[in-house]
Amino acid sequence: MTSTGSIGEEGRSSPWRDALAGTSDLIRLALRTERMATPVGVLVVPVLLAATAASLAPLYPDRSSREALATGAGANPVFRILLGSLRDTSGIGPIAVWRIGMFALLIAAVIAAATVTRNLRGPESSGRLELVRAGAVGSAAPVVAAAVVAGLAAIAGAVLTGVTSAVVGVSAGSAALVTVQFLCAGLMAVGVALVVDQVVTTSRTSIAVSSSLMLTAYLLRGIGDADDTWRWLVWVSPLGWAEHVDPFGARSVAPVLPCLLVFGAGVWTSATIARRRDLGAGLIASKPGRPTAWWPVSIFTVTVRTTGAALTPWLSGAFGYCVLVGLLTNSIGDLVGSGGTGDLVRKLGGGAAGAHVDLVTAVLNTVIAFVAVAATAAAVTVSASLRDADRAGHAEVLLSTGVSPRRRLVAAVVMAAAAALTMLLSAAGMMLGAALSGGHTAGAAAMFGAVVAQWPPTMAVAAVAFAAYGLDAAWIRVGWLAVVADLLLGPLGELLAAPRWLRDISPHAHVPAQIGAAFPTHLSLVFLLAAVIVVALGSWAVGRRDLG
Repeated sequence: MTSTGSIGEEGRSSPWRDALAGTSDLIRLALRTERMATPVGVLVVPVLLAATAASLAPLYPDRSSREALATGAGANPVFRILLGSLRDTSGIGPIAVWRIGMFALLIAAVIAAATVTRNLRGPESSGRLELVRAGAVGSAAPVVAAAVVAGLAAIAGAVLTGVTSAVVGVSAGSAALVTVQFLCAGLMAVGVALVVDQVVTTSRTSIAVSSSLMLTAYLLRGIGDADDTWRWLVWVSPLGWAEHVDPFGARSVAPVLPCLLVFGAGVWTSATIARRRDLGAGLIASKPGRPTAWWPVSIFTVTVRTTGAALTPWLSGAFGYCVLVGLLTNSIGDLVGSGGTGDLVRKLGGGAAGAHVDLVTAVLNTVIAFVAVAATAAAVTVSASLRDADRAGHAEVLLSTGVSPRRRLVAAVVMAAAAALTMLLSAAGMMLGAALSGGHTAGAAAMFGAVVAQWPPTMAVAAVAFAAYGLDAAWIRVGWLAVVADLLLGPLGELLAAPRWLRDISPHAHVPAQIGAAFPTHLSLVFLLAAVIVVALGSWAVGRRDLG
């Protein structure tokens, strides 16, 4: 009887034990594969906090200036949506924590969710997990391994953020609660992402869905903070739970409990689903494609199809950011109205006129300049997709249909040019935001003229990436180096006091974003001609080398 009972008890416990087999090995594997990405993610918020504190110190040197900030921007409903309530003006440390505020919690949550996906749905969608599961690895082991690695990263990021807050002047007790606050956001996001990874079938979709859920939580919390009538929305939002830790006010650790419950429920739910579904599948099955295409099939339509999903976050992010800036046009004076911040903004967006430029115009000029660099990065993303297709074997299949490497490259360039122009035109979102908030921006003609003027230099920089790919697919990183150089020498060149001869290397330094300035026709033609020549070099080279 005793022997039989022992066997039966062992049999009942074996399914979960088998499902978790190999978990420790997968944790070690994940720690190794994450040795580069995770440290970067862990450092994002602490570095942001330290940089913010350093920049704010000369702007708010005494308590009176900090109290003026609290009664101005701190009481503004728009800033309460973005950053939450400013409760402590005793020093720069609390001000810096408020300034990165809820947005930093959102960043920490998205980074935690992305860490889960890189270690769970990512390997599964690429086929690597199938090779791992061929060994003595249980179906739930990848879930637990991803949860452990992402959880450790969330803990490390929260601790470093708390330590950084103490270094910049936050009291020890408040710094400890800052740690708890960011830990809540990270663990909550890990639990949500674990379940999302079981629902969808691709890593890209998983990251998009998880990020959208975090953004929704952020917006619900913001609405609750801005209007007391909707205060209950803060408790509906998981990021609102983290906000209720309130390191500079109520100082409560009670919100840790629901965040831990979400984390635990996410691990259990994800592991349970993983045990019951097919490898590579999801709760939402992928729909089969149409037997015939909606439009004539060509190399350009294939390029649109394969790169559109990667460009969507760039385009939507730029438009959303510009709408947000437009909503803030009435509040710019509260945030950067005078002193060092106003001088800095005028230096960035004032161009040759400098301090004589209207503050709102300087802000809009600065935003257009940074959107132009982002548009350049989006165009380089298209060139990077060519290399990714080479590595995945998709290009080999495509080229077997009679499409030449040169036609494929030209189609990607056309797609990049269209994406860059569309992204630049998203700056019109500033006009929409200003109209919704009753703010003021320049006229449509002046705004669009300043935006379109950024397209030729944008394509001149992006052309470097396509030429690099044409010469050698491994050289695509040259395109990213060109984007970084363009940012440092173009929009940031004046701020960094770079020599003029060095700044002249950046195309955007020759065509600074200036609303109302005359359209630079001759320079635009020069940059477009340069882009065509550089792309032609890449097209010539790609037709003479082997694939990959």
